[in-house]
Amino acid sequence: MTDTANANDSGANDASKIDLQAAWIRRSTADIQSFVEGLAARLEGDLPGQVDVVRKRDGLFAKASHVQSIVVRTEDFHYLLDKQPSGVRTQRARVVGGVILKREDLSLAAWMENLLAALFSQSGELQHASQSLHDFLMN
Repeated sequence: MTDTANANDSGANDASKIDLQAAWIRRSTADIQSFVEGLAARLEGDLPGQVDVVRKRDGLFAKASHVQSIVVRTEDFHYLLDKQPSGVRTQRARVVGGVILKREDLSLAAWMENLLAALFSQSGELQHASQSLHDFLMN
């Protein structure tokens, strides 16, 4: 009789695990959407002319929309983020002369790390150029 009780407890335990996993998936999906919206707003504000954001309306007559994709253009790469029903797809594309030569899929964490490194490098080069121009004009 204890085997039957253990089997029933195990079935109930499995059902509660499934419920917890489903709740976690719903929460993470909402968190990803909020993250993508916030990231798009931040990048558009901080990097004008380097960021393209595509938004999709929530319905035919809806005023509300949500971010569908983000493209950030740096000197050597384009960083692409596409919103998927199950989360996001992130890629880095090597660009030479305006032509995409190679795309590679990255995890969201690796995509963010690479994007931040590229932007940091770019800002350092711009600061150096600005300082050189300043020194030239002042002498």
